[in-house]
This record gives sequence, C-alpha cells and structure tokens, in this order.
Amino acid sequence: MVRAAITGQQVRDMMTFHAVTVMPDDTVKDALDLLVANNVAALPVVDEANRCVGVVSASDLLGLAQERGEDLEAFNAAEGPRRELLIEHLERADLSDLVVKEAMTPTPIVIGPEAPLPEAARIMVEYGIHHLAVTENKHRFLGLLSALDIVRAVAEGYA
Repeated sequence: MVRAAITGQQVRDMMTFHAVTVMPDDTVKDALDLLVANNVAALPVVDEANRCVGVVSASDLLGLAQERGEDLEAFNAAEGPRRELLIEHLERADLSDLVVKEAMTPTPIVIGPEAPLPEAARIMVEYGIHHLAVTENKHRFLGLLSALDIVRAVAEGYA
C-alpha cells in the first residue's frame, strides 16, 4: 500500500531544489549556524564548480565534539528538546578552529533527479542515511532529498 503511494514518482518530484549548502573551507561554526537557522540536520558540501563533495550533518559535528572531549552522556540520555541540547554541546565544544572539510562525510551517496522515489528510499535504508544529494552531470549539485520528503510523498498519496 505504501509503495503504491510513491510508485511512479521521481526524486525530482519531492526533492528540495536550491538547498542550503556549505563549502569545504567554510568554518564548522558557520555550518552549525546554518543547520540551526534553517532547521535542517545535514548540509551538502559543494566546491567552486558546484559539485557535491560531501555532507556535513549534526551527527558529524557531535562526533567531533566527542573527539574533543565533550561529555555527551546528558545529550544521549535526553528525551526532551534535543536540538537545544545539541547546540549547547556543540558551542561548548568550541569547534571554531575547524573547517567543514575536516568534519564532513566525504564521497556522499548521490542520486539523479530521474530516479524513482522507491529507489531513493531503498538506498537510504541500505546505507542507513536520511539524506541524498541529488546530482547530475559529474556530481553537479541540484538539491537534496530527505527521508522526510519521502514520508511526505507517502502522506500525500493517502490524502
């Protein structure tokens, strides 16, 4: 039944065009500010030629904070508003001396805009990720597809 709701749809039908991005030499602090300001969990990292060269996520930043000695036990145990706690921990970890290329996940999993939406969902499940960079022509960045976009497509199929 769920599959029927997204069958026939392509990635381009649900993706976010012109997603907020960062560049490899932007600061991690700038990336954190963009994550918070745009209420997103991940940012594609693009180079000067607009090729997607990585993804930096809140999880990546938490890993860095932990490497720098930030105690994340309280964050992991929290059941309430985790976003505020995330920001607090990351700001306390002082990641201001790092640039995005030191924090990002390189070689992102990408998908083309013509790909079927069920294929995108399968890839997300297979790799345990929540975002796919949408690219064409040698990784030229077009936008982002999130797991929430797929859930939205399913919900709209039932509306």
